[in-house]
Order: sequence, then structure tokens, then C-alpha cells
Amino acid sequence: MNSRDRVLTALQHQEPDRVPFFYRNTPEVEQRLISELNLADADALLEYLNIDFRWVKPAYIGPELDDPETGIRQNIWGVRYKYVFFNDHAGYWEPLENPLKNITDTKALDDYPWPRLEWFDFDSIPAAIDKYGGYAIMTDKGYASPSFLQFPIQCLVGEEQSFMLPYTHPEFFEALVDKALEFQQPLVEKMMQAGGGKIDFFRIGEDLGGQQGLVMSPKMYRDFLMPGIQALVNIAKKYGAHYYHHSCGSVRALIPDLLDTGMEVLDPIQVTAAGMDPGELKAEFGTQLTCSCGVDEMHLLPNGSPDEVRQGV
Repeated sequence: MNSRDRVLTALQHQEPDRVPFFYRNTPEVEQRLISELNLADADALLEYLNIDFRWVKPAYIGPELDDPETGIRQNIWGVRYKYVFFNDHAGYWEPLENPLKNITDTKALDDYPWPRLEWFDFDSIPAAIDKYGGYAIMTDKGYASPSFLQFPIQCLVGEEQSFMLPYTHPEFFEALVDKALEFQQPLVEKMMQAGGGKIDFFRIGEDLGGQQGLVMSPKMYRDFLMPGIQALVNIAKKYGAHYYHHSCGSVRALIPDLLDTGMEVLDPIQVTAAGMDPGELKAEFGTQLTCSCGVDEMHLLPNGSPDEVRQGV
């Protein structure tokens, strides 16, 4: 049983030869692991860890996004970030501004520099898929795993404003979703088309939960985000891909809605968030849902001893 067979067997709620392994990291952790394990690169690390997934995306060939002189990085939505250290070894990318923070006029969106399809080389996808033959293939994080609330809306208008707009200016929020869809629908279509039916999982990366509950009500999700997500999922499923949804936090109240849009896998199952006990999720949704589970990343993983982490795993 190769990696792809192993993953797809588990997806069908059947017992594979072992539990399929999924892996995500931060760049700092990845580089430390590669260095300390004396490995050549990230692919060698995945081999070392027996990871069953590999990730593909169209190569970015658009305008330069990184400024080596200032250290400022821009995403495809035109938002600029600067790296901020929180200790000697790691940090995070902090947005310098939210370019649409004070805008509520939908006409202003027509003049905004939205990303363009010609910035991406879709011909790079078949070679990447061939390179990873035998593995379960998933669309990579970032622009190949689209969202609406986090990217682009929150980075364009700011987090606080993103939660206010559905109440104060719903037509503007809807227009932002529509603008994102204008780019994302053809992107997903061309990406899946280039995959030739060999992309096993289409990933949506949309964080919808906090530690205690949802970041927006189920009604707001259904009214503003669900139709766009459904449109993207419909494209992916047309090419035989399974819908894999990433959301941190407590999203149990939204699982029925996500299942209605065709979700088959939920990741990462943040076990310390309210209502996200894996056993309870299995009991309630186990015939419909596959859980891509991890361990407690908030307390156990950063603070536990090696033996405690081993026992938790």
C-alpha cells in the first residue's frame, strides 16, 4: 500500500496498513529540523518523517513581491508585511497597513489592483504531480487554498472591520467576496484542469473558529461565505478532488454546514478548543467526516516533556 492508497483508504473509513501521516510546519521549525537531521531539503524531511501527502500549486511568475532591501513582503492581494521577531529564533509577518480599511464604497473596488491570472504558471503543475507519484496530492497553502474572510477580506480591511462590515455595510462585504471570486474561480478551474484529475484534495484554508466558539454566527457564514466556498468546491469536485477544509479553533457548530458544501476532511481538530474533542466528533460525524487530527499544540507540544508528548501522540 503506497501513501496515496493509504490516505484514500482512510478517507473511505476503512483500515489502512497504518495511520496516514500529514505534516505542516512553520518555516523556522522546518529549517531547524532539516539542519539538525542533516537533510538536504524539505522533500527529504517529508521522506524522513514518512509523510503521505505532497502539495502542488501553480508557480508564481508575477511582479516581485519581496523587497530584500527593506525586508518587506507583499501578498498577491497587495497587502505589505514586515517580519517581527517574538524571540531569537522565530517571529511572524505583521501587516503594515490594510489598504481598504476605511473604504465602504463598492465603486472603489473597481480601481483596486486585484491579482491577475497571468501571474501564475499553471503548466508547472503536471511536472510537480509527476514528481510526487504515489503520494496523496493536495493543493498547497496560500493562493492555491483559497479563502474569503482571512484572505483577502481581513488583510484588506483589517480584522475588526471584517467582523463589522456584514452588519454595517453588508453590500460592501458581499462585493469583496465577489471580487475575490472573480479571481479565485478561474484560478481553481485552471489549477484543477492542469492537474488532469490527479489532484486528490482541494484545500480551503478559512479559519472560522476561536478558542470558545465561532468567529461569526452560522447565519452570517451561510449568508456571506458559504455560497463562495460552494462555488469553488463545485469546480474542484468536477475534477474528482476531495474537499479538505482547514480551520483552527472551535468550529463544531459549523460542521453540518461544511458537510453540506461537500467537506470530507476537517483539519486540524484543535483539541483544546470548545467542542473539538476527537472522540465526540467521531461519534457525531464519523460516518460523514474524516478528521485530520493532531495533538494539543497549545499546552502539550510546547511545554510537555518528550515522554509526555509521546504519550499524547
